Amino acid sequence: MFTNEQLKQLIQGEVIGEIFPYNTTDEQSIFSYLKRIKAELEKSRKIVCEQEPLHFGSGYASYMRWFVYEKSTVIQTQLGNGVVQEDKEGLIVQISMLAPVVLIGTGNKSDNYLEGKWLSSGGTFLATPQELLIPPHLNELYEGLQRLFMKYNYTILHKEDVEKPLPFKANIATIFREPREYLIWDAIFYWED
Repeated sequence: MFTNEQLKQLIQGEVIGEIFPYNTTDEQSIFSYLKRIKAELEKSRKIVCEQEPLHFGSGYASYMRWFVYEKSTVIQTQLGNGVVQEDKEGLIVQISMLAPVVLIGTGNKSDNYLEGKWLSSGGTFLATPQELLIPPHLNELYEGLQRLFMKYNYTILHKEDVEKPLPFKANIATIFREPREYLIWDAIFYWED
């Protein structure tokens, strides 16, 4: 998928890509482009797309993260003292801010509310290639996301594209793996808090 030289460029935070908006190398243009994709996704009133703050609100992330799920799958549980927990299963979409590529994998999120006001949340991150395997009950949502991103000229990366060890020594600003364990994944999708 990427040459060693391109992987090194990505590790250095360089934007690569021959199509708009990546050919502008402007993060704000890429962010605006993704807003259009998100708006199209949310036209379906059945689907919710929760976007993490850019760079997760701290440090630097080479990607943007969305959690996408169907409203009908939310499970509400009364925890007592007026606290309601909402459990959601869906898909985590990691969109590179450096190249027109996307990872889609499974994820979960829980939000706690007190009298309708948000208290706290927790959820999973995509961190391993095994999480890119999509269970059958999420296939329809997955296929819809694939079609949407391909319409906007993104390449969907799969487990086999990112699971190999990084073929050269590097220093990647990531919280997910140690240098001796780097995968190709880590050269493309990394976050340092």
